[in-house]
Amino acid sequence: MRSGVIGLAGLLALAACEKPLKPPLHTGVCWRLADGMNGKPDFRPMRTEVPSLQACAIQLEGLRLKHKAPMTGAYQGQIIYVTDEAVVAAASSTAKRYPLFTPEQRAEVDRGLTAMTAQDAN
Repeated sequence: MRSGVIGLAGLLALAACEKPLKPPLHTGVCWRLADGMNGKPDFRPMRTEVPSLQACAIQLEGLRLKHKAPMTGAYQGQIIYVTDEAVVAAASSTAKRYPLFTPEQRAEVDRGLTAMTAQDAN
């Protein structure tokens, strides 16, 4: 029992030492989170001249639909998390997350993205 408590304390200490993930601040750039060369997460530019946080989130939602996997990105100091359940944003990986779209808005975005994908396939 004692070794289990010591192991848990060690894991908690390591987690506390990890720095929160902070998004890039560049204006108008939509970023996608990828594995960096050192194995740590790294933001890479996905698109420039993006007009808003929501427009970047729509780009990431398109990737989620295409790859059928959650996506994480960033826009002007906000991290964007796109999962099956929601599209949310936060100022860092430890900050409170808030929704970017209502379920109805997201359904509308998904219909538009699906229609665009079908049109591109023709």
